[in-house]
Amino acid sequence: MESRFEISSASVAEIRRSIEAKVISYDEALSTAFDRMGQLDKEGPKLNALLSLVEVDEVHLQQERSKPLSGIAFLAKDNIDTQDLPTTAGSLAFEGLPASSDAPIITLMRSLGATLIGKTNLSEWSNFRGIYSASGWSGVGGQTRNPHRLDRSPGGSSSGSAVAVAAGYVPIALGTETDGSIICPASVNGVVGFKPTHGILPTEGVVPISRTQDTLGIFARSVLDVEIVYSALIDKLGKGALFGEGSASTNLSARPQPTPFRIGVPRAGFFGYSPKSDLVFEDVLIALGEAGILVIDDIATRAGSDLSFNIGHELLVLRWEMKQELGKYLSARGVEGRSSLEEIVDFNRDNSSREMSFFGQEHFLAACEMDDSYRSDYEVARSTNLGHTRGEIRKTLINGDVDFLLVPSMGPAWLIDHICGDVIAGSGYSLAAIAGLPSINIPIGDVFGLPVGMTLFGDAYSDLHLLRVASRIQEILSLKLLPGFSTSSGL
Repeated sequence: MESRFEISSASVAEIRRSIEAKVISYDEALSTAFDRMGQLDKEGPKLNALLSLVEVDEVHLQQERSKPLSGIAFLAKDNIDTQDLPTTAGSLAFEGLPASSDAPIITLMRSLGATLIGKTNLSEWSNFRGIYSASGWSGVGGQTRNPHRLDRSPGGSSSGSAVAVAAGYVPIALGTETDGSIICPASVNGVVGFKPTHGILPTEGVVPISRTQDTLGIFARSVLDVEIVYSALIDKLGKGALFGEGSASTNLSARPQPTPFRIGVPRAGFFGYSPKSDLVFEDVLIALGEAGILVIDDIATRAGSDLSFNIGHELLVLRWEMKQELGKYLSARGVEGRSSLEEIVDFNRDNSSREMSFFGQEHFLAACEMDDSYRSDYEVARSTNLGHTRGEIRKTLINGDVDFLLVPSMGPAWLIDHICGDVIAGSGYSLAAIAGLPSINIPIGDVFGLPVGMTLFGDAYSDLHLLRVASRIQEILSLKLLPGFSTSSGL
């Protein structure tokens, strides 16, 4: 390590080793994060990745010096409650307003010694307000920008968290996912994004959409960093037993793990939405095979499974559960005139020149209509979609005799467009999201300088094994995708 510690490229493990070797102090490890953000703000482009920051002096006062993550600065998506910084979900309805208490995940991170230094911009209301939204835009923060190409989308909805890690602000950041909100921005920003098994990390204090799909997750530049943080959280929660219990017939993580790893690649429905990304993915499959990982192609056909889902069912589930869960959250938040979904709809209308200049609130309006007459439809949609996706993924893994499934995450970042909204041709992350299963984006290369990634996913509670396999894959690829902060494609 150089005498001057460089946070923009350092891993969690490197930071910890440098502190223990007294190459840097705890204070220096944190100060460099602020230095990096300040340098880019003055000399570089405006990324709009951050919504709020703590004061440097307050950070040093809060320092824990003998914990597993001491000296590690982190950022959190601004839909995660904090009492010392505003929690807005990107909406002007909560601009400048902290929550009454920290979300449990913030308390956990702090108990491990990690230091929260700020909150990140996001797709407002986690991209579930209006249909024609542009990822990474919020009323509070404006448009987050992709550090690899400033005119390209940062993805969403955990836009600022992924951008902050890619730009070297911090080694780790927290995000959330309902369907793609971790994997998507991780892929287009060239970083690792991990979504654990649903329900492992506590989501209390997170502005909700869906109780059956909302999941907290972690962004980092390496899978190893994710594993360090996630393992520490699991140990703190006392949930380590979840990853070793169960019989082989019900919990794949309990099976004896074969060597070499066996990975299945489903084809139908996962390819063709970005031919250039597909070519990068095919090269990766060759590299994995040459490194000794067994890649079983067209695994769904071999296993006789159907890896599809009903988007209409998912939409109904999300709208129904948003009406229930967001209503409870807003009521508990207790801000006058903002204590129900209907009041937020009214606020947006009253402030439409700022809140709805680019897109509307169709999802909110549809959610407001979800009364008891929709209950039976909701229950059918939820049981059918969840049961089908979970069952067919497990069938694929067992009948195909593989540990995990591997697919392209999505294509490269699209142009930011506030007139027409996002243009996404397809993605590979929805199955795991709907089924509540663990998934991770691994960067695999670029298309004309724009990062692309692939998604590895598997059965419930296979999280730690998933991370070990993903770490091995990242080691094989030995890839670094550094942002160029360029203003146009140059093509």
